[in-house]
Amino acid sequence: MKIRDFKALRFDISKRPYDFSASLGEKGLGDNVRSFLNHLNVESDRVYFMNQTHSDHCVVLDDAHDEEDYFGFRIVPDTDALITAKKGIALVSRISDCTPVLLYDPIKGVQACIHSGWRPTVKKLPQIAIDTMRNRYGSSPKNIYAYIGPCIGRESFEVGKEVSAAWRDAFPFHREVIRYFDKDRDYIDLKLTHIRMLQQMGIPDDHITVNSADTFTDPRYHSYRRDKPDFGSNALISILK
Repeated sequence: MKIRDFKALRFDISKRPYDFSASLGEKGLGDNVRSFLNHLNVESDRVYFMNQTHSDHCVVLDDAHDEEDYFGFRIVPDTDALITAKKGIALVSRISDCTPVLLYDPIKGVQACIHSGWRPTVKKLPQIAIDTMRNRYGSSPKNIYAYIGPCIGRESFEVGKEVSAAWRDAFPFHREVIRYFDKDRDYIDLKLTHIRMLQQMGIPDDHITVNSADTFTDPRYHSYRRDKPDFGSNALISILK
């Protein structure tokens, strides 16, 4: 089975013309959220955004946590991963080139929605989320299914030497995922980096689904690098039914 085969979990990645930018204001953002939930064929008045700070912070919504009103929805401050086992709660990760990751344990009925920018990636946030699922809910990595969504592709993610140095320090498999280009810049494969991280944690290869789209080159998606300064936000939205 793949993660999309489970009827108890509904999720998708938005495409244009959907936009989940705060700049849309209450009506614009609200209309996009409600329309996309309708696309998923689910209803929810409990929609949780993250105040994404490119951290390694992971919040379990089923435990005590801070939250604030956000254009009629809810937002959890200073976090880049949300976890819940409660049904009917929609989790939102906003991305414009960063890597969206969804984890789902059908045995324990728990999901994790992750915003993995390059800093959360080198901080190994997806692995922290798996550890949290294991410690809080008793999840076993062998039972977890994963989805790696559209992000900037390996031919497009040009970085300076300080970023590739952070990759070398963080990942023993760095030679697989860094393409050294010249004295000033390199290219990094974000999707393969996340595949290797998930495999390191014990998630079976056939439990990992990867969306191959490159947000930078694919006009269906918003891209920070391509569209700045007037860039929009894609969203990974997931909900347990």
